[in-house]
Amino acid sequence: MLELTVIIICLFLNALLASSETALIALNKPTLKALSKQGNEKAQQLLDLRENPERTLSTIQVGITFVGAFAAAIGGAGAEEALAPWLHTQFNLSEAMAELLAILIVVIPLTYATVVFGELVPKTLALRRSMHVASLSATWLQAASRILNPIVSLLEWSTKKIVNFFPAKHTKEEENERENDSSILESVSSQNRQYIMNMVKIERTSIKEIFVPWREVAFIEAPQPILEVEKIVISSGHTRLPVLKNNQVIGILNTKEFLAYQKSGKTDWMGLCRPVVTVQESSWILTALRLLQDKRAHMAIVFKGNQKTGIVTMEAIFEEIIGDIYDENDDGSLKKILSSVRFS
Repeated sequence: MLELTVIIICLFLNALLASSETALIALNKPTLKALSKQGNEKAQQLLDLRENPERTLSTIQVGITFVGAFAAAIGGAGAEEALAPWLHTQFNLSEAMAELLAILIVVIPLTYATVVFGELVPKTLALRRSMHVASLSATWLQAASRILNPIVSLLEWSTKKIVNFFPAKHTKEEENERENDSSILESVSSQNRQYIMNMVKIERTSIKEIFVPWREVAFIEAPQPILEVEKIVISSGHTRLPVLKNNQVIGILNTKEFLAYQKSGKTDWMGLCRPVVTVQESSWILTALRLLQDKRAHMAIVFKGNQKTGIVTMEAIFEEIIGDIYDENDDGSLKKILSSVRFS
């Protein structure tokens, strides 16, 4: 049991190191420079790590090598001590064959787990959220670099010496692209630069980080008399409300349209419901934005699998880009507006 615990810890550490490596490589240097100029200390940390890739990668590689060797040693020792004798007695194998088979039984699953859970999964996730993962890694990577200074410095020196035999050759297009990235960020105003930074950020931000949990969502249960619906509409103060039937979202009601419809004396309000747009929690914000644009909708119901978990609105997505947007409901004004529409 102790061996299994140690191997799981080693897998976790390997995943941490692998994700940090990928996240740092995926970062955009012009973006980091722009953030650093704004006084972002974390961006400066990441920029320092990116400016000396030989040292950063040496630190990560030392960790990955040590963790991998330790996990293999523990797994091999456990196989030889516990599994080999059992195979020897149960299947009447020779000691050498039992030891070889025991090691294979342990090493093959361990290799699979290391590749999938220690490398592929963390690296893929790091690519999706490179800034977030790299920010979490910056401090401890710098600390590890100092602690492992002798061996890291040796590897850094060796790498630089060997790499110098292969001088970098950048195409004119690549150099122009770098210059353009930097000049664009430096030429715009601080407010517009912040918009650009926000756009870069939300490219790898999921709906899960901005949606309103279902427990906080006001909704209408159908069918209900129009007067009961009116009470919910006015008390909520929202311009759009999900409509449920048998716990299933069947439409979205525009409350201003509803009150205008009610004022005309009609009562069959269900016909006002608009089609439901759905997104998964794991979807990217920009994916949801494009979906809402395509469907010409302002609200989507958020699901985790088949379970509804909340809502996301066009306004919430825009706020991630340009900051807070004033809403009539922020100070309770919308309730007054809705009431006046009803009673005027």
